[in-house]
Amino acid sequence: MNKPDNKKTLGREFALKFLFQLFIKDNAPFREAFVGGDVSAAELEERIMDFKESYMSPDDEHPDNQIDDGNFFFANKLLVSLSKEMNKVEELVKQETKKEHLEHLEKIERCVLLVGTIELTEFETPYQVVINEMVNLAKKYGGADSGRFVNGVLDGIRRKQK
Repeated sequence: MNKPDNKKTLGREFALKFLFQLFIKDNAPFREAFVGGDVSAAELEERIMDFKESYMSPDDEHPDNQIDDGNFFFANKLLVSLSKEMNKVEELVKQETKKEHLEHLEKIERCVLLVGTIELTEFETPYQVVINEMVNLAKKYGGADSGRFVNGVLDGIRRKQK
């Protein structure tokens, strides 16, 4: 397995997969609370820990999912920040994509954009690193044009944040 260049790559990927399962699984009450910014810290922590347990249990589709303590800490920070700033983050993505409802985006692209936007706006990571990491995740998990789409949206959000 190739080691990612950036030490936070696995944390970003974990956060992305947490969000993706949030949007595809039948857990509407929690999803609505998370998207609405109304999830309690205790419930979020419990959900993240449950996801970590299932994430690290090898299965046919994901035989080697692992996350070390540092990456898990970073993923947790991303998800907690996102849960608090979800309305703001979704509004930034809506403005940049010209979409009234983010449900019209591919789920993986929506998740990549949410993780990337929270890191761009609330963390001190250089924007080049954030955009590069998110483009790579979009290419890995999304469609043929996902990387280019994510790059354009995140770069647009970044330029408006100056």
